[in-house]
Amino acid sequence: MMHLPLAESCRLSGESLRDARPLFEVEHCPLPGIYPEDPDQAFQMTSPLRVVQARQSGFAQLAHVFDGGIYRQYAFAGGGAGAYRCHLDWFAGEISGRFPRSASILEVGCGDGWLLRELKGRGYPDILGIDPSRAASKESCDWLLSGYFPDDLPADQRNLGRDLVVCRHVLEHIESPGPFVKALAAALRPDGELWIEVPDLDCTVQRGIWSNFYQLHCNYFSAITLDRLAAAAGLRCVGGQVVEVFGGSILRRYVHGSSEAIHEPAPLEGIAARVEAYRGSMVRLADSLPAGAVGYGAAERTAVMLGLAPVFAERLSGLHDGNPLLQGRHLAGTRLRIEGKETLFRGNPAAIVLFAISNTAEILAEWKRELKGETLVGIAGGEFPLKPLKDYP
Repeated sequence: MMHLPLAESCRLSGESLRDARPLFEVEHCPLPGIYPEDPDQAFQMTSPLRVVQARQSGFAQLAHVFDGGIYRQYAFAGGGAGAYRCHLDWFAGEISGRFPRSASILEVGCGDGWLLRELKGRGYPDILGIDPSRAASKESCDWLLSGYFPDDLPADQRNLGRDLVVCRHVLEHIESPGPFVKALAAALRPDGELWIEVPDLDCTVQRGIWSNFYQLHCNYFSAITLDRLAAAAGLRCVGGQVVEVFGGSILRRYVHGSSEAIHEPAPLEGIAARVEAYRGSMVRLADSLPAGAVGYGAAERTAVMLGLAPVFAERLSGLHDGNPLLQGRHLAGTRLRIEGKETLFRGNPAAIVLFAISNTAEILAEWKRELKGETLVGIAGGEFPLKPLKDYP
């Protein structure tokens, strides 16, 4: 188990976190996004997952500090799921509807560059992406850089003002979001726009998607706290919406300028009890599994779900996932080996637990084409009991 230092001050306001309001805690949670090849090494990779809310700013955040160097091993791939690819296609359409093809575009945290490829296909030649992950390092193109923003930008790219800077699902990972957003703002032309997309805390709480909380997410933004962060960097919001990705995310557009006063978020109440109820539904699902059951989905959500209900690691014989970067590796905190979905289809297991709940409809539709209708399926989180695949809508 990793012993992580406690965060001393709020990542948004700088206030002390000594008396922060505790929301919930998982003592031993598998490390998400990290997949060792050795099962014994994987088994040791857990850490605490404790989420608190600062009393003055109302900002929800991780109580511990994580070393950002871990993202060199990060294996998220943007084009892995059809629903996610559809969102990126929609996102590219939003950009092409607002910016001319001559626009200069920088994406910070571009992953494997899927969005940038979409933009290139739509006629945008002046694009650049940067990301430290394994997904980015495997790509070989002159418009995708492997590294951290802003320090690893080449010297000839640092002072180029961009018409658009995109930062999607990055800020929730950043230990010092204030300086980071100021660097994003500095990368804009005077009339440029910064588009930020992050998981929406309000949606997470309202919908009870507790697997949205995990160690690599040190920040949990609502529209209010995201606007406050941007305002501190001299930016004002000119538009925003909730988009249906990862259980509900905020997409906000910012330009240089002063903001009006932004009120503070309300205290979050009753989170621990709701997380405990969620844990109970997970344990009941695990206890109902027959011998030889497998899991599907090995991303961050699965790590949290197995942290909440470790009995899954005892009841499952393995995991499957559509991301080729994970195949042959093991889920941290367990000895569960990850195989591809083709292996799942050939094996026709008696029961499958679906952990990838962001893409439930898409995955179930594919399983109905590839698996026997009598295959037992349970959706992690207790939305449905274990039942035959043919009985799902």
